[in-house]
Amino acid sequence: VIGKFSSTFNSFLKNKKNTQPNGNGKLQLIVAILTFLLLYMGSGFYVVEPEEEAVQLIFGKYYNTVGPGLRYHLPSPIGEVTKLKVKTVNREEIGSRFHVDNTLGHGEGVMLTGDENIVHINFDVHWRINNAYNYLFKVRDNQAGDTVKNAAESAMREIIGKSSISFAIEGKGRAAISQETKSLLQNILDHYNMGVEVLSIQLKKVDPPEKVISSFRDVQSARADKEKLINEAYAYRNQVVPRAKGEAIKIKLDAEAYESEVVNAAEGNAQRFLAIYKEYAQQPTAVRNRLYLETMEEILNKNDKVVFTDDLKGMLSHFPLIEPQK
Repeated sequence: VIGKFSSTFNSFLKNKKNTQPNGNGKLQLIVAILTFLLLYMGSGFYVVEPEEEAVQLIFGKYYNTVGPGLRYHLPSPIGEVTKLKVKTVNREEIGSRFHVDNTLGHGEGVMLTGDENIVHINFDVHWRINNAYNYLFKVRDNQAGDTVKNAAESAMREIIGKSSISFAIEGKGRAAISQETKSLLQNILDHYNMGVEVLSIQLKKVDPPEKVISSFRDVQSARADKEKLINEAYAYRNQVVPRAKGEAIKIKLDAEAYESEVVNAAEGNAQRFLAIYKEYAQQPTAVRNRLYLETMEEILNKNDKVVFTDDLKGMLSHFPLIEPQK
């Protein structure tokens, strides 16, 4: 462009050289014009930093998006460049301004749970630009942060409205709520074509209103005690039941052993009786005498005995009453 302009301008001056004698003035004019053109065209060079992307416009219309490095665009007013920090992490805080009147909590961060309890939630949203074109042309100037903030609060209200207050306050519940809110918020921003990526949602505070927080903590403490007692009961059951089962098995085995012992003894006695009866049928007197002697032997072995001989006949014997078994 510069060369063509310079060639045309030089031709014009040559055609006019014969009629205008002041050649030095013309040369100075040419140099001035060329210098101006060089400076003007050179103003189109610019540098895009590593954390930036640049959006190029021509006559106010989108032309291209370029990354880091030395870049060029047509100078103003023909061309224009807008740089965006696409790697900068932005933070929006929700729930830091909290007001409560005498009847009902209201204000930023005050939400209603699925079991109809009021909670005050304070959380941060971290986001960055991931599409420079959408961010520049589909979001009003300086309102991206407010849009992200409003969408984040709306998403959090929806997720909290499906959760119980105990789930929202517990550690595992808070992690699940953060993840679900992040996913829902990203869907909302994608629907708006904002060119924004949600990096994380950090729940900093989930509490009931201040007027009831002490009572709520008492309820939470009672629930914790309940869980503790239930766990202790399960532990006691797990300790006692196996022991009782073991004792039951032992008693059963002892009973079975006693049963076997008694049955075997009875069968043995029956067999002995039948054998004696068989002998008695053949020799009743001998068997009777033998049984008598065996019985007396068994009886006398268990007691003290006093033996009288013929030498003691005619003498009066005295037996102490304190030992009648003798």
